[in-house]
Amino acid sequence: MSYYYEVIPLSQINEGLTYKFDQPLPIGSIVQIPLRKKTATGVVLSECKVENITFDIKKILKIQKASPHIINQKNLNFYQYLSSHYFIDLGMVFKMAIQQYPDGQLKSFLSYKGKIFSSQKELIKSFEFKPKQFKELLETKEIRLTTKNFLFDQMQKEIKLNPEQQKIFDDIGQFKQGFKTHLIDGVTGSGKTELYLKLIEETLMQGGQSLVLLPEIALTEEWTKRFKSYFGCEPFIWHSKQTRSQKSRILQSLLKGEPCVIVGARSAVLLPFENLQMIICDEEHDSSYKQEEGPRYHARDMAIYKAKCCNSICTLVSASPSLESLFNAENQKITAHHLTQQFHQTALPAISVIDMNVHRPSSKSWISKEIYDETMSVLKNKGQVLFFLNRRGYAPTKICVSCHTAIQCQHCAVNLVYHKKIDRLICHHCSSFYDPQQVCKMCSADQFISLGIGLERLQEEVTRLFPGFQSQVFSSDTLSSKKNKKQMMEKIFQQETNLLIGSQIIGKSFHFPNLKLVNIIDGDSSLFSPDFRAMEKTYQLLQQVAGRSGREGERGKVLIQTYSPQHPIFQSIKDQNRDNFIQNELARRKQSHLPPYAKIAQLQLVHPHYPELRSLCLEVLELSKKLQLGVLGPTPSLIPYKKNHYQENFYFKEASYAQLNSKISKLLSQLSPKNKRFLHIDIDPLSIA
Repeated sequence: MSYYYEVIPLSQINEGLTYKFDQPLPIGSIVQIPLRKKTATGVVLSECKVENITFDIKKILKIQKASPHIINQKNLNFYQYLSSHYFIDLGMVFKMAIQQYPDGQLKSFLSYKGKIFSSQKELIKSFEFKPKQFKELLETKEIRLTTKNFLFDQMQKEIKLNPEQQKIFDDIGQFKQGFKTHLIDGVTGSGKTELYLKLIEETLMQGGQSLVLLPEIALTEEWTKRFKSYFGCEPFIWHSKQTRSQKSRILQSLLKGEPCVIVGARSAVLLPFENLQMIICDEEHDSSYKQEEGPRYHARDMAIYKAKCCNSICTLVSASPSLESLFNAENQKITAHHLTQQFHQTALPAISVIDMNVHRPSSKSWISKEIYDETMSVLKNKGQVLFFLNRRGYAPTKICVSCHTAIQCQHCAVNLVYHKKIDRLICHHCSSFYDPQQVCKMCSADQFISLGIGLERLQEEVTRLFPGFQSQVFSSDTLSSKKNKKQMMEKIFQQETNLLIGSQIIGKSFHFPNLKLVNIIDGDSSLFSPDFRAMEKTYQLLQQVAGRSGREGERGKVLIQTYSPQHPIFQSIKDQNRDNFIQNELARRKQSHLPPYAKIAQLQLVHPHYPELRSLCLEVLELSKKLQLGVLGPTPSLIPYKKNHYQENFYFKEASYAQLNSKISKLLSQLSPKNKRFLHIDIDPLSIA
């Protein structure tokens, strides 16, 4: 007897296909199916009744193989919501979530005296066995194979909480039964990580699964070290560089409901947990949680919805929470908890603003005398200093000496950034590399000068001003190599590096005990962006970077260089009066009917040919007028030409997601199918410019 099922392949498809199998399958089964003369992975969505099949059942292909592991209904509901909310094909959602068919042929781990070991070598090394002893214990079944994959045995070190942390831990513990969203809003260095690690410990002891989201994959190594020091084992780490067998092992553990802890960047929120009880979203304000290329979704928002589907706890953690989270806390949608004191009982850093209109540095210099003097003082006392500049490379622009035309990328309407270390011009949008020896397209001259400052140029100046002290650039470029990162961190902790020169990544969860001074070279860099979130992003970045100073020992200092010292944002930072900034920013957003007081969707039309793009825009405008949708636009994107494609944007602004969804669905139902592939939908875009 044959059974018929609707199966969604893991590909860019939004509707299930019908397949048959010779035995019953549970809904949510992961299966292998024939698709276009190849074997593909799919997920069973529902069973089909024979009488409802309208085509020749003899032509229905057979499911080749079914995994013993199934995706439960809670996860299926979550994936279907994500697909409909963000207008992402359901097959693509499943592809992002499970990526592959779970491999059943995995090497089993070994169990001995209640501990789990990933290999024979590791077990022999731990107990100093000789090969003969190991063989005897294997024969007597004292050492045996285990189906467990997570290596946790017992706590290596107690996580000690201070009274303030303990109160929050107890408060969150009251809501262990059922869905609840919490916000841990604590000053930098207040012990937020220890607090949520304690929550993870309790979840693990109760046999539950925990998910920890970090904004950058580069942060997982430091976080893993911290986790291992307490738990005695490494967490599961989920990212794109994991091998096929590593991913299969993690998927098997999650689908079996094995108690475990998994840490990863935004894609980890899509994993199919069987027994998820705790979600931690660290640095919840970070814009990296929003996927802005390909299928667009916000991992923080989906973490909250996943917790709702799984009836579990979601804990958002930040020293500078997003306005949306603070707004939701004010409206009782989120329970807020505050950590007001640094864990090591040090005072918050003293912040000073330097008016660059008055304290101008000398020609071809970017460091004021005030910063120079303060830095020398800290270095003489054997402290470490951070110079912060959120700009990679050597110089953001190279211009022609004769006609002042900037060198632009051939594939994007942006200036190329000069990277002196590798002597290349790089486009930071499409990653194209160019030879620095260029000929001006306007006047054919071949002489260019570098304008502006990047991290490499800043390092040159720091080295010149502070000879004899070791400096190190700390950015996504230098952290890309695991070996390089390890060496850098060792030099910092061993006091071999005196001067850190960092971009925005240094403000994310890093803890440097001897860092006594933070110098912010360009406080204005993102302040005057056309993006409506520019003020919020600037405040969060400055607060996070300032929080690296004086985390242990004596009070730290922060110096901010700016040409706009009277700007309200610098007054709030200087006075450490975040509430004042939040009230002013929320009032401005409310007046302009912007998030969190409205819901926005961006419809971006992308096409390699401009005339066709304009005709697409006209079609959207005509449909919008006909359906009375009230669309805003079209407007060119901030970068109108990117990766060989022209870009124009439309916007919907509504009071609720339901209204947004309704209008977009109406438009899509009328839009010609051939043109849908040129349309990218972004719900809650991070920037509107």
